[in-house]
Amino acid sequence: MTSEEIASLIAEGDPLTPPDWNEEKDRFWREHLEQVRQRCVKEFSSSPLYQARAEKDPEYWNKFSVGRVTL
Repeated sequence: MTSEEIASLIAEGDPLTPPDWNEEKDRFWREHLEQVRQRCVKEFSSSPLYQARAEKDPEYWNKFSVGRVTL
């Protein structure tokens, strides 16, 4: 996602957007989520259940979502 796309997603004056939110904080948050995703992939990849899913879909680990986990 480009910075222009990010900027278009954050509506100026939107009451749900924190007043101090900016692209740097957005980038930091996305990097944090990616680090969490990678740690979860490392942990879950040893499970037979997740290994079976990954065998069916070669892109499984690239699309792996940790949901609302915040570590």
